[in-house]
Amino acid sequence: MLAMSLETTKCPVCGRKLALQEYVTHGTRLVCTDCESNLYVEARRPLRLKLVPEEATYNANDRPESYG
Repeated sequence: MLAMSLETTKCPVCGRKLALQEYVTHGTRLVCTDCESNLYVEARRPLRLKLVPEEATYNANDRPESYG
């Protein structure tokens, strides 16, 4: 059985602890499970998330993943 590596960070908006799988790469978009803010992975080492500007979230075909 392969063990998936998790990295944790905090939502830059509400401070919720988020766990991301190792395969989540730079630029991946996701949603905070508490405040529902749209975020993206700004860097992997060290792991940093950044808020996606609201105007960049209007594309209905672009569905970010949810982590909590």
